[in-house]
Amino acid sequence: MQSLMSMQTNIPIKAIIMAIGMLITIMTCSCKESDIEVDSFDASVFRGEVYDFLTINGIDTTLIVSGTIGAYPFYYYPIALNSQGKTQAEGNVLAIEYQLSVLTGDTLAHYSNDHLVYYLGQGMQAIFPVGLDEALITSNIKEGEEYAYIIPPALGYSDLSLGDFQTLLPANSILNFQVKLDSIGALFDVPSFQSQMLNNYINNSALNDTSRWGDRDGLVYRADNSRLVMKIMDSAYTISPVEGNTISLSYVLYDLTDSSLVLDRRTASNPFIFELGDESVLEGLDQAVRLMHLNEKALVLLTSDLAYKESVAVFPDYSGLIKILTEQNILPSYAAKIKPFQILRFEAYIESID
Repeated sequence: MQSLMSMQTNIPIKAIIMAIGMLITIMTCSCKESDIEVDSFDASVFRGEVYDFLTINGIDTTLIVSGTIGAYPFYYYPIALNSQGKTQAEGNVLAIEYQLSVLTGDTLAHYSNDHLVYYLGQGMQAIFPVGLDEALITSNIKEGEEYAYIIPPALGYSDLSLGDFQTLLPANSILNFQVKLDSIGALFDVPSFQSQMLNNYINNSALNDTSRWGDRDGLVYRADNSRLVMKIMDSAYTISPVEGNTISLSYVLYDLTDSSLVLDRRTASNPFIFELGDESVLEGLDQAVRLMHLNEKALVLLTSDLAYKESVAVFPDYSGLIKILTEQNILPSYAAKIKPFQILRFEAYIESID
């Protein structure tokens, strides 16, 4: 099962830019008036399109700042400033509201109203399109501020084949992001709020209440890092796996709070087979299996950083679009299922130990 193996957890920005650069040199396209022909990218033409758009929409062009990522320019400008705001930096976890549109085109997606914040890892090579990641760093946006970022095709979706989403994202579209930075955290802060979510789940599910569970159920185990919680649902107390054993595991994987959505599944007839202690297996699953026994069912709760690190923040966050990108190996395969900083719930069963 590839999604349970340790894969390239971050988007390789340099590799993607290089690959898109190759597309630029070998592809031609028929573009709309509002699009740029990426195969003959001209920075002055791009600048003209951007400034024409801003002028038509009454935006003060004296506020516009230019930056570059590799050989490609992009533009940004402030919408709302907060000079006293905390400054974001590489390695932060940002909670943002955003709106994304094609320049001169329709709005594709937005997260707003304080209830729809989107969490992403800053400067961790875990944002797509890659241009937005670098643009956020370059602009030095502060907590409470709002900026607009105009990204050229080569730093966005270029000439990728997007199937049914091509009408929304025409080939070689210029992307217009409006981002409000609600709050700034750090990776070491993530376990604290995820720990609280796990506590709430434990309390709401009464996992520690022995009167609610059978005699063969084990009490809740919690790892020292507080990011792994485990409860034996049907104890066997038979053979326990040790380092080097080959494990056959069946399981169902859900989001912590949504039992209606199965993220992944392995059955007794098609189990996930791995060697205990193999570093290619996700850390949290390795920890949990060491505490289980043969023919034993367990509930395993773990944070996505123990499985897929910070996963990938994709804009727009359409599951169908993300699936297309994973099928083309633009994004790692798990990105189609696992959201950034998601808490996962396994129902696992050891079928055999060899």
